Amino acid sequence: MGALTFLWLFPAAAALCAWLVPTPRASRAVALVSTAFLLAYSLWLMAPFSAQIGTLRLEEMCPASVLGIRYRVGVDGLSLALCWLTTLLTFLALAVPGEHPNGYWASFLALESGLLGLFVSQNLFFFYIFWEVILIPMFFIIGIWGSSGRRHAAFKFILYTFLGSLFLLVGFIALPTFHHQATGAWSWDIPDLVRTPFALPGSPLRGAAAWIYAAIALGFAVKIPLLPLHNWLPDAHTEAPAAGSVILAGVMLKAGVYGFLRILLPVFPDISAAALPWLGALGVANILYGALCAMVQTDLKRLIAYTSISHLGFCLVGMYSLTGDGLAGASLQMINHGLSTGALFLMVGMIYDRVHRRGVADFGGLDAVAPRLAFFFAFVLLSSIGLPGLNGFVGEMMSLTGMARVSLPLAALGVLGGVLAAAYALPAFQRVFWAPAGEGSATPKMTDLVMSERAILWTLCALILWLGLYPQPVIRLLEPSLSPLVAVR
Repeated sequence: MGALTFLWLFPAAAALCAWLVPTPRASRAVALVSTAFLLAYSLWLMAPFSAQIGTLRLEEMCPASVLGIRYRVGVDGLSLALCWLTTLLTFLALAVPGEHPNGYWASFLALESGLLGLFVSQNLFFFYIFWEVILIPMFFIIGIWGSSGRRHAAFKFILYTFLGSLFLLVGFIALPTFHHQATGAWSWDIPDLVRTPFALPGSPLRGAAAWIYAAIALGFAVKIPLLPLHNWLPDAHTEAPAAGSVILAGVMLKAGVYGFLRILLPVFPDISAAALPWLGALGVANILYGALCAMVQTDLKRLIAYTSISHLGFCLVGMYSLTGDGLAGASLQMINHGLSTGALFLMVGMIYDRVHRRGVADFGGLDAVAPRLAFFFAFVLLSSIGLPGLNGFVGEMMSLTGMARVSLPLAALGVLGGVLAAAYALPAFQRVFWAPAGEGSATPKMTDLVMSERAILWTLCALILWLGLYPQPVIRLLEPSLSPLVAVR
C-alpha cells in the first residue's frame, strides 16, 4: 500500500472502528487519535516534499481497465497543502469538548477519508467517486446532529450539491470520450486529459468542448458556491453542528475551487481565457453580495456563512486573473479562509454550547465575563476582514493585484468588498462584546474558555499570524502547481 492510498484509506478504517466500539467515549478516543495521527502523517509527507513545475509526487497507479478507468493518485504542492488543511481542521474540530454518539465521530472520519481521496485523485472516475462520497457523511452530520431546522437544511444541501454533481458527471463522461476521438485512446487520467488538444481553436470538437466546460463549471460552482447557486449554504451552516460548519467552510467549499484549478483551467486553457471577464465579474459579485448580506444578519453563524460566500469570491477573482500573483493569491486564500472561518465557527459553537443562543442581540458586554474569548474572537475577526499582518490580507491582496493587471475596474470593486467586510464584522463584534447587555441577555450565563479550547484557538491564531507575516513557504509550495496555468492567458 502506497503512502497516498494509506492517507485516505486509514480514516475510512478508523470510521468503521469508531462506529463499532462499544461506547461513545471510546469512539471519541478513536476519532481523536486517528485524526491526530493523520495530521502528523500529512506533515511528514510535506517535510521532504520538493515541488517541481508540472510534476506529481508519490504517484501510485494500476494498469488501465475498461475505457481507461484506473486507480491513480498523486500530489503536487496544491493538493498536499489541502490535504494538510483537511487533517488539521478535522482534528481541531473534533478536539473541542463534547459528548456525541458513535455515528457522529464515524461520520467525520468518513468525511475526512473522502476529502483526502478527492485531493489526491488523478483519475476523473475516482475524483467523481470521492466527490460524491463526501456528500453522504455531511448530509448525516447536518440532518442528525444539527439544530432545529436541520432536516430542511440537510435536504437543501443534498439537493443542490447532487444536482450540481449530475452536470459534473455529464462533463466527466464527455472528457474521456473526446480524448478518445482526438487521440484514439481511452483515458480518464487528468494528466492525459490536460495534454489533449480537443478544445483548441479550429478543432472540430471546440463547440462541444465549450458546453462540456460549462457543465463542469456549473458542478464546481455549486460547491464553492457562486451566485446564484449559493442558497443552500447559509442554511447548511446555520443548522450544522459547529464541527460540521468548520469542515464545510474550511475544506468542502475549497473542493470547488480545487476543481477549477486541477481540471478546468489546465484542460480548457483557451476557453478559460475567453471566460475570464465573465467569471472574474462573477467573483466580484460574490464578494459584494456576500458582504452586503452579512451586514444584515442577526445570527452569528449565518453572518459567518455569508462571509464565506464573500471571501471565496476572492479565490475566483484571483484564479480567473490567470496571472502568477492572482493564482497564488487564490490558492493561498483557500488556506487562509479555512483557518480564519474555521476558528470563527468553532468560537460560535463554544458560545452556543454554553447558552444555546447565538443571536447578535442575545449578548452584550461579553468581554467582561469571557475576556479570553473576546481576545480570540477579535484576533480572528481582524484576520477575516484582511488586516495587514494577518493571513487574510495576503491572499486577498495577491488576488486583487492579479485582477488589477487584467481589469482595474473589477479589482477596484473587489477592494470595496474589503471595506464592506469591516462594516459587517466590527459592529457585530461591538454589539456582542462591548455594548451594554440588554434585558434577557445570555451574557450572565456565559463562562470563559477552558484550557483545551484555548489550546485549539492558540494553534489557529499562531498559523494565522505566521501566514500573515511570512507566507513565502506556503507560496513556494503552491507556485509550481500553478505556474503552468499562467500561460493560459
